[in-house]
Amino acid sequence: MVWLMLISLLGVIENTACQGACPAGWFGPKCQFQCHCQIKCDSTGECQHKLCSIGWFGYKCQYQDFVSRFKVPVSEIKSQLPRWSNGDDSDCIEDERIKVIKIHLKATIYFTWISLTVKNTALLTRFRLTLLNKTRRWECEKLTFASIARDTVNIRCNGRELINKIILKGDGVTTLCSIHVSGGRNMALKQRVTTDLTQIIPDVTLIADGNRDTNLEESCTSVGDVKMLPSKSWSLTFEEPVVASNIEILSKGNFTRSGILFLETFDQNKVILFNTRDPYNVQLYPYHHKAPISGIKVTYKKINSRYLILSLCEVSVYGECVPGRWGLDCKQSCGSQCPGSCNEFDGTCPVGCLGYKDGPICSKKCEQDTWGVNCQERCSEKCAFNMCARRNGLCSAGCNAYSDPPYCTQDCKGENYGRDCLCDGKDRTEACNPEITGKVTVFTKRPSSCRDVVSTQERVVVRLVSGFKVMCDTKSFGGGWIIFQRRINGKVSFSRGWDEYRNGFGDYDIGEFYLGNENLFKLTSRRRYELRVDLEFGKRNYSIPFLKFRIMSEREKYKLEIESTAPYSDSLTYHNDMKFSTFDNDNDLDTGGNCAAVFTVGWWYRSCHTSNLNGLWGNSDFGFGLNWDSITNTSSSATFTEMKIREV
Repeated sequence: MVWLMLISLLGVIENTACQGACPAGWFGPKCQFQCHCQIKCDSTGECQHKLCSIGWFGYKCQYQDFVSRFKVPVSEIKSQLPRWSNGDDSDCIEDERIKVIKIHLKATIYFTWISLTVKNTALLTRFRLTLLNKTRRWECEKLTFASIARDTVNIRCNGRELINKIILKGDGVTTLCSIHVSGGRNMALKQRVTTDLTQIIPDVTLIADGNRDTNLEESCTSVGDVKMLPSKSWSLTFEEPVVASNIEILSKGNFTRSGILFLETFDQNKVILFNTRDPYNVQLYPYHHKAPISGIKVTYKKINSRYLILSLCEVSVYGECVPGRWGLDCKQSCGSQCPGSCNEFDGTCPVGCLGYKDGPICSKKCEQDTWGVNCQERCSEKCAFNMCARRNGLCSAGCNAYSDPPYCTQDCKGENYGRDCLCDGKDRTEACNPEITGKVTVFTKRPSSCRDVVSTQERVVVRLVSGFKVMCDTKSFGGGWIIFQRRINGKVSFSRGWDEYRNGFGDYDIGEFYLGNENLFKLTSRRRYELRVDLEFGKRNYSIPFLKFRIMSEREKYKLEIESTAPYSDSLTYHNDMKFSTFDNDNDLDTGGNCAAVFTVGWWYRSCHTSNLNGLWGNSDFGFGLNWDSITNTSSSATFTEMKIREV
């Protein structure tokens, strides 16, 4: 018993000694985490005065900041903008003139989250994000707030997209202290490294030691004058699987002429998830796969030399724990309230989502009279029908006695009153009831179809008696149209799977959406509908009518049935009687492949298409854009589309 107690005590002493014996600049139970502090860190990783090094931020300053510079339309404060990324969260800029901030990034990366610290905590969640890359811009979908501290919030967006700029709006931009865009944290530090040159390279672990110096003798693994070696490789294995955002490979630039570098990632079963080749130099690889990785392999192959001369200095894998895990070592499990989405720092659940009422799950949108995070805000009384946009509270159906929708700040002039000040006393409809001057009567009876909707607006969103929430075209060709597909700006991606095309996706506020095949089936199976396809190409507008439109059930794979003899209608008639296909549910007639997987979007492919209005926005590659071959041909793209149906 005495010996057991002694051994146990020695173990405690040894562990304590190891913890206290971390080299300067390192911390953690295995001294595996690197400090990124302006001054120094203590044994737990906390930075003195809470000052992170420039380029790092977040929990124990472990996250790489990808912000390069800021721009605001207020020239007087231009010189102050670097304060937002100086590592001091108490150094704030409060200025009511700031309405929008453009954030430029150091490189094109896959966006994961942005961290914002404010002086006025009442505005902590008053932000909106627009994401941009070289070809498109789009609103952040399903914007999720994770409150990390009293004055700091982390914001995530649904999806995983390449970006190089962010536009930040909302009331919170007037009181910001810090802005950081996460590039992830280095998950490769002190992980297990192996090589097939163990006897030649005894210092193989140097490639994951956190030292970014390219001094061959001190911080790199190198091989020189190794004859007859066609290729050599290093493998790094993670103690826990990680979700990677970027992979950086740092090599000695002078040793690049004799070979080519190959990079591979693996899952837990050693299955290759990703592979690429590139010249052997400093490289940052944006990593887009959502699947967790358990290891990477870097291989250097000889191409034009008798000798294989190579040098690898550092491999960094920036990312996060897999969903459902948290902690610096990713060994803790999320709780039952948010099993797949807890905060990586402390395991707590996100506070909610902008425009959704069931945080942290965030699957149910706000009702028409509420908005904001978890739908806690009520629409203003200035909004007609008590309806407002669920993300920003702007009046989506017009104003009550104000003339400037959706802002509703300017009073009616003269004798005008009612919604958007359009009533003048001559109109006796319910919306212009003179007995309630200056107000708008709220309709309580739901329309049975868009034919029952009368509005001064050309496009209006309503909920039908059937429960469907639809956008109606109230003007074109007599009005009464239910719009089921709309493309106007490319802000909503149509590269979706079967489930999303079945249920519908997009945003009426943004103006781009797909109503959903199941909804189309339920609508068109009850009554006969006609179809009209409107599109814009080359600054000309086209409208193609179809006498019949019907979608069959999911059991029949939402088969398309149409009839038309109108000009240009042949581009869709080619797809008549075709089943709907997506990348994960192939139903086309192409025996050699999956059309939806090739063109990345869902459609009624034959083998493959003469029209595809769900195509990639603005893409001019053969067959990939918003094609209607008889108008756009296959190498151009429409700049506006609407597909809409009406009862006949």
